[in-house]
Amino acid sequence: MVKTFNSQFANENLSLEELVLLNKDQIFNKDNNLDVSEELQRERSPLRLIANRMPYAKKSSSFSSLDRIRVVVDSLTGEKSHREICREEGVSVKTFLKWKEEFLTAFKKYSEIEVLQQSLSANAKKQIVDEVGRKPYNYFKKFSKLTDTDSLILPKGKLLSNYSDFVGVKNIVLLNKLNDYRFINKQLEEVNAKLENGDTVMGYFETFREAFAKKPLYNLPMVKHFYIGFDFVFKRVFPKLPVLKKLYFTITKGKNRRMSKAEALGRLVSCGFDIEDYKIIDGIHYFVAKKVKEPAYDMNPSYGPLFKMRRVGKGGKIIGVYKFRTMHPYSEYLQDYVLKINGYADSGKPANDFRLVPWGKFLRRYWLDELPQLINVFKGELKLVGARPVSQRYFQDIPKDIQELRLKQKPGCIPPYVALDRSGSVNSVLGAEKEYLTEKLKNPYTTDMKYFFKAIYNIVFKRKRSA
Repeated sequence: MVKTFNSQFANENLSLEELVLLNKDQIFNKDNNLDVSEELQRERSPLRLIANRMPYAKKSSSFSSLDRIRVVVDSLTGEKSHREICREEGVSVKTFLKWKEEFLTAFKKYSEIEVLQQSLSANAKKQIVDEVGRKPYNYFKKFSKLTDTDSLILPKGKLLSNYSDFVGVKNIVLLNKLNDYRFINKQLEEVNAKLENGDTVMGYFETFREAFAKKPLYNLPMVKHFYIGFDFVFKRVFPKLPVLKKLYFTITKGKNRRMSKAEALGRLVSCGFDIEDYKIIDGIHYFVAKKVKEPAYDMNPSYGPLFKMRRVGKGGKIIGVYKFRTMHPYSEYLQDYVLKINGYADSGKPANDFRLVPWGKFLRRYWLDELPQLINVFKGELKLVGARPVSQRYFQDIPKDIQELRLKQKPGCIPPYVALDRSGSVNSVLGAEKEYLTEKLKNPYTTDMKYFFKAIYNIVFKRKRSA
């Protein structure tokens, strides 16, 4: 919460000296019997914020900006003349007068910003209702008192950089759709920098499905697929290609970008936020997220059809396993979130996984998405047969005895449960892996060959498919 002064500055004909005197006790927290040095440890104290606006004097004896504030405020009490204070502190009158001018200028600027911040906060309800509607406002206010001065409402068309002087902000509401930011991650990174851990950001986005449904052409059977195809190429492919990227942003100005639910939420998580709540209101996706860490600063997110996944290899080494894309961009950041809300399916994979693209299930069912893993085989990171390479998150959830067995050997492309014709449930897969890994230690030269031919037989003649 921002400490509020008696902000008559905007309303009464008070001099800056009088305004400082009115607020002296609040500046130094004398009512709380705190030493100035203790108060300075609080990052959001008014004294710290004012000091930050005063230029640091390289040579004014050994006085810091905060020492100079103390001297100037003491002089304004009138108990001692400024000449007496100068003698006690060992500074010249010229130096003191310069400090006083700097302080009053900084205090004026801080007071003006505080008044503006209070004004905007008081108008928060009207602003949110006018720009996005009453239902979103009612949703957001469940998580924060939006009319407090620690809430910053960022209007449409405005960037956070326009409010860099605002202090003590704990909640930020983005009234621009995420789709309409030219640099989405950069904006979210700036929000992250403005907040402390545990503080909140709220906003919304529109997925391409809801955007298509609003278009009249979407309801015409003859042109629907042509329109969707053109829209996908122009708004999803063009922004990712270096040559066409500039043309795309010249035409669209970065507005109304096509995004999936997975990409929008994944960008939030990649920028250091944890999804606290999520709701669809009238076809628009609203979110509430808390800052939990610094951004990942992912400068090269994967968009193409071929990408690498971070997986646990032999000895616990993290390797990049190649795969054809079956998920939306930024999906890799949502593993924990999907497991938190849906848990695991019987197959051992996340249940009701919204990160999958429409053709993802087909590619996975016939193992087509895993053909690029042959690259890892040639690089010596994988074998043809072996326990599947898994994420660090999944590795942590499997039994310790199987973890130890896995770390002794390279992962493989063809999993043991296929060779043994077992079901794809978690327990069945883990049981088959333990059986294979134990046998591999006993018979290191023949086990893989036996499991390989068993798997081929089951796939071809028994029509075994991926879980």
